[in-house]
Amino acid sequence: LILISVVLLVLDAWGAFNLAAWYASESGRTIVGTLFSVAMILLLAIALWLTLASLIEHKLNPSANHAIPSARAQTLLSLFRNALAITLLTMTIMIVLAEIGINIGPLIAGAGVLGLAIGFGAQKLVQDIITGIFIQVENAMNTGDVVTVGGITGTAERLSIRSVGIRDLSGTYHVVPFSSVDTVSNYMREFGNHLGEYNIAYRENIDEAIEQLQLAYEALKENTEHGHKLLAPLDVAGVTTLGDNGVTIRVIIKTTPGDQWGVGRAYNRLVKMHFDAAGIEVPFPHTTLYFGQDKNGSAAPANLRVMQQDFTIDGSPAGQPKPQGHATDDRFNPSAAREKPRMESGDSKGLSPSDAPNDPQE
Repeated sequence: LILISVVLLVLDAWGAFNLAAWYASESGRTIVGTLFSVAMILLLAIALWLTLASLIEHKLNPSANHAIPSARAQTLLSLFRNALAITLLTMTIMIVLAEIGINIGPLIAGAGVLGLAIGFGAQKLVQDIITGIFIQVENAMNTGDVVTVGGITGTAERLSIRSVGIRDLSGTYHVVPFSSVDTVSNYMREFGNHLGEYNIAYRENIDEAIEQLQLAYEALKENTEHGHKLLAPLDVAGVTTLGDNGVTIRVIIKTTPGDQWGVGRAYNRLVKMHFDAAGIEVPFPHTTLYFGQDKNGSAAPANLRVMQQDFTIDGSPAGQPKPQGHATDDRFNPSAAREKPRMESGDSKGLSPSDAPNDPQE
């Protein structure tokens, strides 16, 4: 607008354009009034945007006198800023078009039809956006939370109105659209629990095992790294299973949110140490050999002999002579090699091992 005014003044100064006569005409007054209205609309829209955007930016980047905004607040404020920009821009364009004399009725009707067509053609996208809005409003998850979304567990690194970016334990980054999200499992709300189940052999005393679990928890409380993360005394749920291989005892440790995994690993280490010190057996796979029993109930004797045989690198038993030569060597007689074991074992010839002749190669 300023540029147009400058150009008109320059043309009027050169005598190429009569600015006063043009302004006195009806068309001139109409154009000037329209330009002034458009300028005021644009100035008002810009002022409104700068005010609201500055307020949002102030909330997102607080000074030293304000608290750091939460991840949810950052996400919602960013979404609100984007939505505000789109809404304000659309309304400003419509008002300006109406001010300069363009009928915006057909434009609005066409936009409605276009929106309906897009809604049918992009149902997943619409579902993504609507679900994303409700997830953000209900504070289901924030950036930095450990969550399970769409069957993927990891840390939420990015939240938008359409999808969530999750990085799992292996470092893989997943983008999950909200249309595929039925359930959000958040492990970072208020507190976390380590659910520990420990098996002991049937011969062990259950009360003694529970006592060792308590002692392990007391040692965990003294740990400088994990002690401050414990929120409640050890909750011993008791015996939960009488399994095939042992007795299962369940305990629950209440921790600060997000620390249940580290606390659980430290507690498992202490439990193993205390069980070993107390001589409590943790079941592990065994193999039982059953030899049957007599009718009177007594087991039959099992005569076992353990034999060990060393082998050389070519696969022949160690300590046995190795035939020399090869198939074309006259010194090597395959039939003699086959006869040798029979002679050494003392078979049909009646020779004992001590009477067997020595190998000619020796």
